[in-house]
Amino acid sequence: MKTIRLPFLAGLALAVLLPFASVGGADAASAKAPVLRPLTTKQVAHRLTGEVYGFLPYWLETKQTAGTLRYDLLTTVSLFDIGLTANGSVDHGWPGYKALVGSASTAVITAAHAAGDRVDVTLASFGYGDNRAFLRNKTAQRRAIKQVVALMAARGLDGVTVDFESVYLRDLPDLSRFVDALGRAVRAHNRIGRVTVAVGASQAGAAMAAAALAGHADRVLIMGYDYRSSRSTTTGSTDPLVRSDGGLSLTWTLNLFKAGKLPMNKIILALPYYGMSWPTKSAKLGSAPAKAAYGKAPAYAIRFSKIAVPRGARRGYDPIEATAWVATYDSHLRVWRVTYYDNAQSLTAKYALARRSGLAGVGLWALGYDAGSAANWQALAKTFTPPPPPKQIKVSKPIHHPKPKPKPKPKPKPKPKPKPAPPPEPRPIAT
Repeated sequence: MKTIRLPFLAGLALAVLLPFASVGGADAASAKAPVLRPLTTKQVAHRLTGEVYGFLPYWLETKQTAGTLRYDLLTTVSLFDIGLTANGSVDHGWPGYKALVGSASTAVITAAHAAGDRVDVTLASFGYGDNRAFLRNKTAQRRAIKQVVALMAARGLDGVTVDFESVYLRDLPDLSRFVDALGRAVRAHNRIGRVTVAVGASQAGAAMAAAALAGHADRVLIMGYDYRSSRSTTTGSTDPLVRSDGGLSLTWTLNLFKAGKLPMNKIILALPYYGMSWPTKSAKLGSAPAKAAYGKAPAYAIRFSKIAVPRGARRGYDPIEATAWVATYDSHLRVWRVTYYDNAQSLTAKYALARRSGLAGVGLWALGYDAGSAANWQALAKTFTPPPPPKQIKVSKPIHHPKPKPKPKPKPKPKPKPKPAPPPEPRPIAT
């Protein structure tokens, strides 16, 4: 089984799969490439009841990618990623930049815009040292903002996702000022342009979210995964709804953000299309990792599309953590391997949590990691497609016959006045 190994990132990294990436379809833009423009207010679709923010990594882009996405179940596609050099210039040598200006991305942008979906670009930077150096260099920031906005204009993009991972708490005011300056430049270019900031799911992530919102970020995206990693002492979901062992979970994170009085309607909860796999001593749910076997059978992260369920495997669903699992036995190494991952059932439960919490919507890391699973798309449709309007029952209107106006009664003829009686004749006088 081909696997993807994820390094442990305290910042809950979006780009955990970068070391194993390969570029597909990242050719140079041709001279006859179509003119790309951002969406106008009237062109933005409002077909869903919440936002669905899908990240598309450059290493998954091919000529076929544009035709595999369900744009009717997305509101934003964020092309991942571009980086910066030490002086703040956009790194044109990075494969993510080459993919962004290539024909595969052009096809995605064109198809997304035709459906009324926004298209963002992810600006990524990793490491405390590099982030501090950039956030303390105003010249580098001005150069980065100018070049990122120019790239937005050239590619017809609608926004920027800022994914700065591993930022010192004392550097958050500088991050806030950078987000504010970037937002003003983006909106000067496109008045409905957006800036989204990705943050971790811990206390540090909540502090970073507060700084981003103070800098007028339009959205904060919580990277709701890597609650467990290859270094974990317990096995289970990498994005548990609630932790069976009492540890941190999605529910804990959202309660933390609520307690910080952050505007929940500006927050997006991103969920993984990958799982975690450990060697264990038994197939029992929650069995501890068999760390003695790590030399030959290490723990690793694995895409949903790569998870196999061979005949004879044990499988099930944990309703507490909201995760599917499958256990297989390796007779050569004499260890069990248990893999926990999200399926349509678990994703539906986590989407429901986002809706109950009043969030703006959900995110997906990453489009393509599930190989376009019809069941996963259906889980989105089930949660975010509005119910059809009630059928209008046609009721035939009764024919109204106006009542005839009553004929006016004839006025009674006045009675003739009686003629006065003639005076009596005078009597003769007796003589």
